[in-house]
Amino acid sequence: MKTVGLIGLGAMGGSYAKHLLASGYQVFGVDPDKNNRNLFSSLGGLILDNINDLTKKCKIVILSLPTVPIFKDVIKEIENNKSLLETKIIIDMNTISLEDKLEAKNKLKKLKIELIDAPVSGTGAQAKLKDLVVMSSGLKGVVSECEDIFNSFARKHMYVGAFGNGIKFKILANLLVTVHNTVTAEALLLGQKAGLDENMIYNVLNAGAATSVMLDKRMPLMINKQYEPATASMRIFLKDIDVISQFLKSNNLKSPTFEAAADVYNKSKENIPITHDTAAIFEQLKLNNE
Repeated sequence: MKTVGLIGLGAMGGSYAKHLLASGYQVFGVDPDKNNRNLFSSLGGLILDNINDLTKKCKIVILSLPTVPIFKDVIKEIENNKSLLETKIIIDMNTISLEDKLEAKNKLKKLKIELIDAPVSGTGAQAKLKDLVVMSSGLKGVVSECEDIFNSFARKHMYVGAFGNGIKFKILANLLVTVHNTVTAEALLLGQKAGLDENMIYNVLNAGAATSVMLDKRMPLMINKQYEPATASMRIFLKDIDVISQFLKSNNLKSPTFEAAADVYNKSKENIPITHDTAAIFEQLKLNNE
């Protein structure tokens, strides 16, 4: 039986696990959250107590982690267990800086582990439906060994070249998502202020040239104030906005549209729970207009 390990079983990692199990993989997992572990086990996944046990059993390990400090802690723990490693390939699906990915790649190279940079485009809700695009980068021969894994939980896998290109494309995608999500909230709020029925706002805009995936997925959440459970949490997206901002700065580029949208998100830190879906940016826009 094909075997794969997962470190991180949240909204994204849990969905990867679900589809991998349905595709016939034996999946081992590690996650500190009891609810995540229980759901994973109910699907047929095998919970392990720690990362050390996971890296003894799995040649290929997927990382799906919420923060940079946790990512760095996981890499450090793998380094500490270097004499007992079975793992040869680690697939990093996180949205973190290119510098952090390169640092991890160099550390793992010393352990004869190849790191693949393979973030995805799509939300947690899309992950449940296998509606993701994987943007993989790294050594082509190593990436090809993971092709079946990617195809098990994504509708499309795109190899984008040298290591680090994956996160570069992910940053471009998230820049667009930031703007699309914010302007979706603006259009809904303007329509309400103009006296239009909110459900008709959604149906009409979603049928025409102005639609986007964010309008399609997030405007209904805004209308219904359905912010939990999050398909993509404010906590994660605020981290992603910092990654985009750093990347723009490193490339000496101004992005006035993104920067205006990012300012709304940064102001939301004081008003919107970080566990809420990013659709809750609609509530911050309402506050800005009071």
